[in-house]
Amino acid sequence: MACFYLILVLAAALDCGSTFILENAAHKSIKWPKEYHLRGEEDNYLSGIITRFETWYSSSTNRSRVDYNGGTVREYYTVSNSSEEIIFFKINPVASEELTNKLECREARYIELFNILPDPKNYTFKGHEMYNEKLVDIWKYVEEKDKDEKKSEKTLYVYQQDGEDIPVYEEIKKHNLWTGAVDEHKVKRFYDFKKPTVEALDHHKEKTCNESLLTVLDSTMNYELLSNDEDEFNRYIIRHNKKYSEDEHEIRKQIFKDNMRRVIRHNQQNLGYKLTLNKFSDRTHEELAYLRGALPSLEHVGSVPFPHSEEEVELLARELPTHYDMRTEGFITSVKNQAECGSCWAFATVAAVEGAIARHNGGRNLDLSEQSLVDCAGGFDSYGCDGGFMEGTFKYVLKHGIPSEMEYGLYLSKENWCHLRNMTSVHKIKGFAAVPLLSVNAMKVALYKYGPVTVTINANDNVDVYHSGIFYDPTCNKRRMNHAVTVVGYGQREGVDYWIVKNSWGEDWGQDGYILFSATNNNCHILEGAYYPVV
Repeated sequence: MACFYLILVLAAALDCGSTFILENAAHKSIKWPKEYHLRGEEDNYLSGIITRFETWYSSSTNRSRVDYNGGTVREYYTVSNSSEEIIFFKINPVASEELTNKLECREARYIELFNILPDPKNYTFKGHEMYNEKLVDIWKYVEEKDKDEKKSEKTLYVYQQDGEDIPVYEEIKKHNLWTGAVDEHKVKRFYDFKKPTVEALDHHKEKTCNESLLTVLDSTMNYELLSNDEDEFNRYIIRHNKKYSEDEHEIRKQIFKDNMRRVIRHNQQNLGYKLTLNKFSDRTHEELAYLRGALPSLEHVGSVPFPHSEEEVELLARELPTHYDMRTEGFITSVKNQAECGSCWAFATVAAVEGAIARHNGGRNLDLSEQSLVDCAGGFDSYGCDGGFMEGTFKYVLKHGIPSEMEYGLYLSKENWCHLRNMTSVHKIKGFAAVPLLSVNAMKVALYKYGPVTVTINANDNVDVYHSGIFYDPTCNKRRMNHAVTVVGYGQREGVDYWIVKNSWGEDWGQDGYILFSATNNNCHILEGAYYPVV
């Protein structure tokens, strides 16, 4: 009996101790290490992309680094001693024309040091749990907005070491309360915390970056400070699961306000198309340069000539239907997402080849590998996530073909070593043709008779936030072409001809991933760099 009473006393003491721990923890906040070296992986459960990473961060030296997929892609961030701007070095593999791999280094300017740890504000302590045989603190951030019908849940598992919180797990889920759908679900798992070494953060040790042929990226980023209403911006943060550092928050809020005013001002003018606030609205147009990886055509020549004279085109155009949409015929695969990689040139090419092959084989769709082009087309005027020329891309496909995504592997949104030689089969084309310049009827004939057409456009800041309607911007042709997309049909609305254009920015952009482009006045250069594959 005495033992029973002793057990009760001990249990009560432990319970009081637990309460004390919880109450104490509830009043503290997350304190991230200012110096760290972490390994881990991120699982994007919606896209299926799994990314392994290793990252170093040092506030004392103003340097950071992140490696992806075993060091295949390495990125260094350092503060310039002379100007205090962030200089960014990227090392990644590039394949030659004969598919021989080599490493290349590129330099750019950036807005801030890379820091993989999330902003700790607004997290609430929820208790303890055993995770991977370690006692961890659980922190959660939940926000639900009835007006937006969205709910965001963020979870962190951390453990204590020397007065700092060390992350082991981060989960982000975004729900649509109206439909019950999960709009976003990502998990990061962190391992092997230690302090960074000076050597690991030094890009000078990279032999590739010390060679004379250093490629400088065209990414001049001018970040103008603006201002914004806090409530609107907070709703935007929740809706799109945004994470900012404390210093970055004000910059993003101010950029958001500028974009919000532009959207409101445009939509009040009833110009035939609508803009919206979307996942890009807290970024400057310059920052979104990674979405635009198409380089202006050097020459407008295909491997085979366009098969119709100007006179034949005009005769054929008279027999064409007013509307033609390859989506309704089952020739077009679902909209994909290039993510934060300037690989639009690869997505546009693959979409056109997939559609052409589907037409040729009676509607059987293929899911071909964009990643294979990102990895392997370096010898044909392409630069992985930093852009590519459409003519060179088609020349590459003509010579080497495209494997299925199932065999080559999932899209990584990063460069990787080319392994095309290991494929058992690839899908090739017989050639590619250039649609005659500035000819609306030639474009319609090409679409109706031969299949999808890749085009290079100027995707300006209005394209970034396009929502619906027929897009026509008379200022669009003042700047060069910068983005590759795929035309999959045409139509007419209230006497206005338009192109049905498939983008690669995900289904949550535009009209389920598509934009209707006006066929008037070569809108945004759409009739200047058009090609289609011949199968």
